[in-house]
This record gives sequence, structure tokens and C-alpha cells, in this order.
Amino acid sequence: MFNYKIGFIGGGNMGSAMALRFIESGTAAAGSVIICDTNREKLDVFAAKGCAVTDKIADVITDAEITFLAIKPQAFFSLKEELKDKICSEVVISILAGKKIASIKEVIGHIDGAVVRVMPNLACRYGKGVTLADMSELDNTKKERVEKLLSALGLLVETEEKDFNFRSAVSGCGPAFFFEYYKHFFNECVKSGMNEDIARKMVLQTAGGAAELALNSQETFDKLIANVCSKGGSTIEGVKVMQKSDLEKIVSETLAASKKRNDELENA
Repeated sequence: MFNYKIGFIGGGNMGSAMALRFIESGTAAAGSVIICDTNREKLDVFAAKGCAVTDKIADVITDAEITFLAIKPQAFFSLKEELKDKICSEVVISILAGKKIASIKEVIGHIDGAVVRVMPNLACRYGKGVTLADMSELDNTKKERVEKLLSALGLLVETEEKDFNFRSAVSGCGPAFFFEYYKHFFNECVKSGMNEDIARKMVLQTAGGAAELALNSQETFDKLIANVCSKGGSTIEGVKVMQKSDLEKIVSETLAASKKRNDELENA
């Protein structure tokens, strides 16, 4: 159990996913979590779980030992007056997309603690996420503490800030790219006359099973593909079509477009 007060400024999709995972995994006691948001319905969800809730930022930054900045990036700079030189937390963890540590410090001003930049994805809600983290400002004791907390979300990947924009295109944006792919499999199943519920379950179970096969193997992706294919079989014929469609180019351009937007947001 994580024996520190954890605060969230913002209870949106990502902040809520992280907070709920910490609580439901037993990583943090509900009573040690405080959520700040202006949406009463969101606060009621956490209050029902035993968390402290508030609509005042000051309640979080003066009480929490670790504060998560989980508001929308475009709203962050408007909070400068409420944040600047007022944070008492030992560690501030930002999940703000496209905001460098230096930019965050411009808004929050002086703190005695350190700033950590992270980029999780929504699968963290179930402990299956990927979280990028620049923890370069942490000493060994604080780093160990933060690693223990963030590891509850899934795979924790320590990442230098210069590498965030590409890596977050892979892990942060990636779920949507896979969903786009799954959608077309699903649509073809339905076109064939399959029941939508069965089609959805088949597609997702197949995708999840493929991921499990890869996670439990050290083989290359080419070898994993070969393991499913047999000479003269149906799988190899489908793989040939995918290879001719220049899937590599599609993936490359997809990631490049997301990275480019991350770069633009970072420099805005």
C-alpha cells in the first residue's frame, strides 16, 4: 500500500482512470486520494469510493504529497494564479500532452520538490497501460516511490523528454490506431452475416490472444507470423495482400502525423 497522500487536479478520462486504478489495485487507499474537479458528478463517483473531493485547487496542492496535473493542456496556463509558488507537494507529476517540464515550471513557479512528466494511456485503468516517464529530477528515494506508484498502471518506460513525442505517438495514440484496425475486421465480420456481439468478441479475443502470444515469446514478429502461416494455406494468402498494400508506409505515416502534432503542441 502506498502510504502517501495523492492529489489529482482534474478528474477527466485519464486522471480518473489513473486514480481508480490506484484505488482498485490496492496501491493507494481511497482515503489517501483527493480529487479536484469542477464536475460534481465526477466528484460524486470518487466520494462514493471514500476519496476526498473538492473544487478548490488549493485543497490539493497544500495537502497532497504527490500531485498529478491532469487538466487539459489548453486550460493549464489559465491556472497560473492558483498554482504559482503555492504547491507544497514533494513531487508534481504532469500528464499534460505537449508540455515540457520547463513549461510546467513556468506556471507552477517555485516548488521544494521535483516535477515528473508522464504520458500514460487509457488502458492504465486496468493495469494494462504503457506509461512514459521522465523522472530525471527525482533523487533515488523519490524515484523508487514514484516508480512503485506508476507501475500499478502497467508497463512503465523511463523516457528522456526529447523522445516523448514519438514514443507517445506509439503508446499514447496507439490504442486508437489499433481500434481503427479492429473496426475494419469487425465490419467485415458483420458484412458476412455475423451477429455484432459475436463479431466484436471474436475480433477482440483474437487481437488479445495475438498480443498474449507475442508477450510470452521472444521470437521476432516475422517468426510469429510464420508460426501462424502454413505453406499453401489461407493465412499466407491474406498476409500477402497486406504486404502488397504497403502497410509499412501506412504505419510510418500514421506515427509521423501524430508525432508532428505532438511537436506542434510542444512548441505552441
